[in-house]
Amino acid sequence: MRVVAGMSGGVDSSAAVELLREQGHEVIGCTLVMARGDGAPASPSEAALDRAAETCRKLGIPHLIRDVTGDFERWVTGPFFDEYLAGRTPSPCVACNRHVKVAALLDVADQVGAEMVATGHYARKAIGMDGVARIARGTDAKKDQSYFLCQLTPEQVARMVLPLAPYEKPRVRQLAAVASLPAAAVEDSQGVCFAPKGDYRAFLRERSPEAFEPGDFVDEEGEVLGRHGGVAGFTVGQRKGIGLAGGPWFVKAIDAPSRTIVLTRGAPEPPRSFTVRCEHVELGPAVTVQTRYRAPDLAATYHQEGDLVVVTPQEPGCLAAPGQTCAFYLGDTVVGGGTVVDLRY
Repeated sequence: MRVVAGMSGGVDSSAAVELLREQGHEVIGCTLVMARGDGAPASPSEAALDRAAETCRKLGIPHLIRDVTGDFERWVTGPFFDEYLAGRTPSPCVACNRHVKVAALLDVADQVGAEMVATGHYARKAIGMDGVARIARGTDAKKDQSYFLCQLTPEQVARMVLPLAPYEKPRVRQLAAVASLPAAAVEDSQGVCFAPKGDYRAFLRERSPEAFEPGDFVDEEGEVLGRHGGVAGFTVGQRKGIGLAGGPWFVKAIDAPSRTIVLTRGAPEPPRSFTVRCEHVELGPAVTVQTRYRAPDLAATYHQEGDLVVVTPQEPGCLAAPGQTCAFYLGDTVVGGGTVVDLRY
């Protein structure tokens, strides 16, 4: 089978390509160029791009390079900037996987006559009794990335191959080392790929200094507690970086138009419920929800109001912030995903 495999230059995508070759597939490597210059770091870096090219040469497979900077700006960096300025907390990797990475790889696959596309995500593809392809949790619970793939459409998932599904990270590194792949010893990337050294605030400040105009910290009664350095530097639930005495203080709410940040002393009470806007969701009688990467998935009830799903967690500890992604699971299988639009206390 002919497969177009995403090649980031990291160990995961490199190992995924090697596994596909071992399975007898005809593999075409493809590196997506998502960001170049304009004050942001290159994505991928020149070193990563060189590793991807060297890996393909070593394995004897073609290596294609596609510029997706326009789509990356439209779906990832632009909305990321707008959301933080509005006092919300976006999940850029979720949007990137659906609208940029997987979408671009499928376009390339159509151009070269490939049936499937592959990525180095730690997740599985599950085919239900109804024949629909869905994302499911991978074997490595510590690295599971199904959350980041929760907004892929069934049509996208149907054409995906996820070679790392049965593996844990140490085994993946071992496979890469045995094959002498250039990325075998490369450290995992951390944080947001387009932010300098993973510092998203530096990215926001570089793009628009006015996003860091000072405003007031207030308590829940509206009394001014002090000043902050811009709403773009804060997110609901945040504790670090507030810098006020008498705490610990946590961010409870952000009013971007007035540049006001509401604080609460001590850990904020989780919302009674929250609303999620979902483009596609197939909710059954029992679901769990996950609102942050590596957060536990918790039992919840729900009811739908048009394209909105009102979620009521049934367990303590379900923190959510406007703008974040909420993934819905039935067991280990993703049955939908959307964006948190408001909290209800």
